[in-house]
Amino acid sequence: MKKTLFRILVVILLPFFLESCKKEKEAHSEEAQVLLSVDGEDLTLSQVIDRIPVGIDPADSLALFEDIIDTWVSERVLTPLAESKLSNLEEIERKVSAYRSRLIVTEYLRQMRRSKSVKVSADSIRRFYDLHRGEMLTERPLIKGIYLKVASSSPQLEEIRRLIASGSEGSVDRLESHYGGEALQYDYFVNVWVDWQTIADMIPYRFYDPDAFLQATRDFETTYNGSTYLLHVSEYLPTGSEQPFEFAKERIEAMMEQTKVSSYEEALVSSLVEKAIKDGRLVRHGYDPVKHRMLNNGTSKRKQEEKNE
Repeated sequence: MKKTLFRILVVILLPFFLESCKKEKEAHSEEAQVLLSVDGEDLTLSQVIDRIPVGIDPADSLALFEDIIDTWVSERVLTPLAESKLSNLEEIERKVSAYRSRLIVTEYLRQMRRSKSVKVSADSIRRFYDLHRGEMLTERPLIKGIYLKVASSSPQLEEIRRLIASGSEGSVDRLESHYGGEALQYDYFVNVWVDWQTIADMIPYRFYDPDAFLQATRDFETTYNGSTYLLHVSEYLPTGSEQPFEFAKERIEAMMEQTKVSSYEEALVSSLVEKAIKDGRLVRHGYDPVKHRMLNNGTSKRKQEEKNE
């Protein structure tokens, strides 16, 4: 009975304790409370708490708290036994070392990319577009227009419908100033090309053939679950059209920035490889990592070196 009451109290209080610890962790520099020690390695309360998300169900918090501790203990008491019984520890150590190296390199490159400022000039983007515009075709229709979702019970629905269908600058100004508060969703994209799918995903309607639909429709309306969805299409480009520069330039910029970063990384690796060769850390026996080709005399050269030794 006492044990049951204790667990109930833990379930109730643990989430508040976890949240309090996380908020005060940076404010206090006291020595962390040690929960367990195995072979001189400590597991502290803060290490466990850091792995438990704040705001989850109290019972889940307790279960996760106990599971983290149980897993930590199991790994440390089982490892010596496993090491004494396994015959392929060298292979495991090799895999661990290889994984560690990949993890270090990946993290370094990730931080380098995040911190490295790479800028591509507007002229470079324009030149690339002019050179490759015939290859940059739309995979889906592109549209310009107005989209709005409003409650079907709105007394202003008829006027909103009229203003959207008009699509004129004056109608849009009146729509936004007088009826903006009525909109549950609103997107004005008359001056920018938008991927059709971006708009279609907001409308609960199955558009079987987007190109046929857009070719025949300028104003569309549908009702679902108490809401009315209105779409006015002012311009449209069919699938397979050349992407307009305004639509393509962000993708071109991202691609060119990535190319610059990749070139920098390749140059960095090449310089480090050449330095390793110069310092004698990297020995070319059968392959040249600078020219990326096999060396015909690789095998005989290595045998000769071993013989000389």
